[in-house]
Parts: sequence; structure tokens; C-alpha cells
Amino acid sequence: MSVSTATLQGEAYEDFLTQQLETLKSTLLAYHLSVPGVYAKDEAACASRESHTSVDALPLSIAEDDELLKRSPRGLMELLDAHPVELLEEALPIKVLDRWEDFYLGLRAQSPRKPVREALQLAILDPWTRKFSSSSKNKLLRTRLSRSPSLTLGDQMWDDSWLWRQIALTPHGNLRLAWTFLGLLAICWDLIFIPLQMFDINSSVDRLINVMSIAVFIYWVLDVPATFITGFDRGGILEMRMRNIAQNYIKGWLLLDGIVLFLDVIIFVVLSSSAANDSSNGGNDSMGSFRLARALRLMRFLRLLRLHKMANLAAEILDRFKTDSFLLTMNILRSLSAVLALNHYMSCIFLGIAVFSVENDEMTWIEIAGLENTDFWTQYLSALHWSLTQFMPATNNIAPNTAQERIFAIFVVLIGLAVFSSFVSGVTNTVNQLRQIHTELFKQESKMKSFLTQKSVSVDVWCRVQKFCRLRILLDKISLKEEDIPMLKDLPQGLRVKLHQEIYMPVLASARWMSEGLMELDEPLMIKLCDGVLREKVATATQEIFMEGGECSDVVIPTKTRRALIYGSSRLRHLEVIQEGIWLCELCLWAKWEHRGQLEATDMTHYMVISGEDFSTTIVRHGGPLFQQIRTIGLLYISLAENRDSDETGPLTDLPLSEEKAEDVRERAARFGQLRLSPSRKVSGSGMIGLGSFFGARRSALQ
Repeated sequence: MSVSTATLQGEAYEDFLTQQLETLKSTLLAYHLSVPGVYAKDEAACASRESHTSVDALPLSIAEDDELLKRSPRGLMELLDAHPVELLEEALPIKVLDRWEDFYLGLRAQSPRKPVREALQLAILDPWTRKFSSSSKNKLLRTRLSRSPSLTLGDQMWDDSWLWRQIALTPHGNLRLAWTFLGLLAICWDLIFIPLQMFDINSSVDRLINVMSIAVFIYWVLDVPATFITGFDRGGILEMRMRNIAQNYIKGWLLLDGIVLFLDVIIFVVLSSSAANDSSNGGNDSMGSFRLARALRLMRFLRLLRLHKMANLAAEILDRFKTDSFLLTMNILRSLSAVLALNHYMSCIFLGIAVFSVENDEMTWIEIAGLENTDFWTQYLSALHWSLTQFMPATNNIAPNTAQERIFAIFVVLIGLAVFSSFVSGVTNTVNQLRQIHTELFKQESKMKSFLTQKSVSVDVWCRVQKFCRLRILLDKISLKEEDIPMLKDLPQGLRVKLHQEIYMPVLASARWMSEGLMELDEPLMIKLCDGVLREKVATATQEIFMEGGECSDVVIPTKTRRALIYGSSRLRHLEVIQEGIWLCELCLWAKWEHRGQLEATDMTHYMVISGEDFSTTIVRHGGPLFQQIRTIGLLYISLAENRDSDETGPLTDLPLSEEKAEDVRERAARFGQLRLSPSRKVSGSGMIGLGSFFGARRSALQ
């Protein structure tokens, strides 16, 4: 039965196989008919084999030629692939067997064969193969496990009343911010116009002052109940309980606000009654009423006690802005505003000394300057100009003349010396800080440009690198990490451990293979992991966190992002959306791994990384029951990954196990731990192989 190359190439596989099987059938029948003794011997051998082998197990005897030949060519080929030796030894003599073997091997060589996929073998990390101590105690870590502390920064304390929740105001809300801004304007109005009420400017200005005084009075009256329903910040905790808010206001500003409002009521009542008496008397006592009104208006200086509130209100507004340059600029403007306010009061006092000393025979500075016939605003601006020249090196043509004016001028010079020095030093420090910020940025950009120029990179790459560096600099300003604050490195160990525990314990608890019982199994080890293996990183928009094919040594866990991350892989037909708290590349905690996809941030993203080497080393050095459980979970995880990659049930990627499979792995690990700790379990040389031996054997086999 020689097979020519032309026949193999010219005919289709099915036709060729059918022809060969028909030829084989004819040859077998002719051979058995020509040799009767052999046929009888074959029948005896067949009967002997039927007594040991069932027809279902091996339907390959000569007694079943008809059934065999009824099979299709593809079925015969599958039968040959499954039982080639049994079929050929039972059906053919030696010579025919050799020829059929040549035919079969040639046929297999010519037919296309599907490549055999090599099974995945993951290399275990070195620390998991080391010996461990069954009991480990760390005396330095005395902090107990607390994944849910009673209060954390930013928590809000509310009453159970539904009505109170509807009317209560948060101190940093938009509505309260608008109300605070109105209060800041009211304080600025009092600061500017209260000293001007000493003078008789004109009727229109007096009416404006009276109207605004009523409006400001109404605002502060309404501010009392508004304060009673506004929460406050107490050590990082937002206190929104009605009783606590009331107690805080009563112990604070309520008494002062009540006194100022009571004086305002008295002033309004007295001024109204005085105006009514003047109208009934025909204006006979107008001078006395004017002096009374002036004296009462001066009592409004008590409103300036609210200046302390002004600093708090301004701070609440500035808290909305985080840019360093803006805040430093506002500091300069605040210092300048303080100097102008002080000069405003100095100029009003200097003008008042001249205006209210007309009964003296000495000439005042107004008469010497020839301003006695000018309006009030000209006299005020001249006094303000004089006051500013006392604070700063400038010239003016106004000089004090009377004794009172000279005494006040000496006082102003002394005050100006201290205020001007402080103002100049403050502005200088602020400007230096601004220059330092911009200088550091300029140095970094210059080095980056020099580096890219020396390496002769393309313009496209140069622009992309420059854009990324600028975004990174901006990102470092608004996204602080622990390493960005040097003071945190000096914290005592106990306080640092407590800080890391509250920050990072929720991240460890978010793993799908982690459970409450597992975390409570060894509290000191969980605290060690929080303190030593987690690091925080920040990614900008469109930045690749990792790329496919790269070496993987860290688990990636997104913790804070405004938009979900995108994961893509050549093994997947679609993109995966990654939300916060999803663990990626978990296998690198137990085995050597390389990325099987690419993770890209769509917006500014905070994420945690856990080094697989640090994680395994920390757990192995500590030992204990939690170490055994996590190592068992790792073994089961690796087994699932290898089986998944070999049986092609789904692509093996960087994505974590599903919640169902993770729960199953956790339960199986717990049952194995209970079996290991069972008193009836006997340890012998021929017994169950321990996990450490298994990990070591796996590692030796892969080396």
C-alpha cells in the first residue's frame, strides 16, 4: 500500500481516507480468506480477549469488523488517535502492521495539527518557600486592630430629628458661605463708616448711613438664629447636633452679640425720640440733639468688637482656594488692607482734632493749608494723605500746628514705625515665597528642556513630556501624599502606626479574599502590613499606570477617582471599567507575574500599591496562623490561575477573582487550616505534604 506524493496532494483529506480504508478492508478480507488457519486462530484469540475486555471499553476485535467498517472516516481517525496500538495489533499481521504504521505516520505528518498550548507554570516568590515560626509576637506594636474607629476626620454628628436635618446648615456649605460673605461686608461697612459718623457730612450721606445701619442691624439680628442652626468644626469632626451647637454659641459669641444688639436698639430708640422732640419743639434745641446723636453714634464703635469674627469669616472663604500663589497674594492684600484701615482711623482722628477745636485761638492744620472752606471729602483725603506719609517715606504739605495735633502726630510716627517695619517684612517674606515657588518650577522646566535637547528627541515626544511634567507639578500641589510632608516622618512609632492603621486598614479589607474573621486572626500582623507595605501614588488623566507585558511587582488598588479607570488587554474583546477598591495583579503577592493588560487613568486618580516582595517578606517573618491562611489562599489562587489558563475557560488577565470564586478560595483555605490544626491529624513522613514543601517543590521544578 504505497502512497504517492501526487495522491496526497491531489485529493481531499476525506476522499483520500475513505479510499485507503476501502483498500484496507479488501486486503484484510483477502488475507483471511486465503489463510484459513489464521482465521481460526484469530477467533480463539478474540474469544479470549472478550472475556477480559468489554466491547464498550475496546471495540477493536476482528469479530466486530462490520461495526468497525460502518464508522465514518473521521470516527475511524479518532479511534486510531485514541487506541492506535490496540487496533493495529489486533487487526493486522506484522507486515501489514508496519505498512499501516508508515501510512498513519505519513498521514499525520501531512494533516494540519493544532499547536499544543503549553501549560502555565507560575514561579513562587522566594519568601513563601522559607521556613517560618508558628508563633510570633511583636512587643512594639501595642495598637489594637480597629478597622472602624468611633470617629474619623470629616465625620458628621447629627441628631435623629428629620426636621433638624432639613433646617440645619453645614459651616462649609454654599448657603452658609453666602451668608458669611454678607457678614464680611457688614463688618467692612462698620469699619469704614462708623468713624465718619463723628462728622456732619451732608444730609444725603447721613440718610445713607442711617439706612445701612438699619440693614446691618437686621443682618446681625438674623445672624443669631442662623448661628444656632449652623454646625461647627470640633477637632476635625463636624458637630451638627442641636444641643452641642447651642452650647458652643452660648459659651462663645452670644453674650457679645447680645450686648451689641441691645446698644443698637437703645441708639435707634433714643435717636427716634430725639428727632420727634425736635420736630415738636420747632428745632429750638437742635444743637443739644446733634451732640446727643453724635455721642450715641460713637457708641457704635462697640460693633468693631466683631472684627475678631472678620478673621474667621475671611479664613472660611479662603479655605475654598488651594492655590499657593493665590493664598500668598491674598496675604499681601490682607496686610495692605490692615494698613489702610489703620490710616483711615488715624486720618479721622487727625481731622476730628482740627474740626472740634475751633473754639481755640490757635490755627489748625486745616486753616494753615487753606482748606477751611472746602467740603468734607477734600479735608478727609488731605488727612488720609498726611497719615499715609507718616507710615511710609513720602512727602506732604500738611503739618500739625496745635499742641493736640503735634502730640497726636508723635503718636502716629511711633505707631507708623512699628507698623511699616512689620508690613515691609511680611510683604518681603511673601514675595520671596512666591519667587521660591516659581524659581523651583523654572529650574525643573529648564533641566527637563536641557535633557530632552541633549537626547535629540522628536518634537511630538518633547511636547508630551513637557505637558506631563507641568501637569505633574500641578498635581503635586493639590494632591498631597505622606512622603510630601516631612513632619510625618518624625512622628513617634506608636502614633505613626495608629495613623497608618486608620488610613490603610480599609484598603486591606477591600480585598475579595479577605474577611472579617481572617483580619481578626492575627491583629498585630494586619497592623504590620498597614505600617510597612502600602504606598500611595497619584496618576494624571490619560496616564498609563502599567502596560501589557511589563514586569509586575505591585498590586494596584484605585482608592479615589472622579471617573473610573479603563483596563484593556489583548486577551479581552472589550474594555473593562475599574472602580475604586478593585485589586489588580493580585497574583504578584505570591508568584512572579507580568502584566497581561494595560491600565489607564481617565482623570486624576489616587491609588495604592502593595509590593509583592514586601508583603510576602513581612508575613513570612511574622509567621502565625494568618500567615498559614494567606499562604494557603495563595496556593489555591495560583492553582485556579493555572487551571484557568490551561483549560481555556476564560482569559487569564490582571483582573481579580470574582466574588464567588474568592469566597470559595477563602472557605477552602479555612477548611484546610482547620484540618491542619485538628488534634486527630497525625504527622508522618508518608502523610500529607505540607504547603511549605509544596511551594519549595514548585519553585525547584521551575528553576
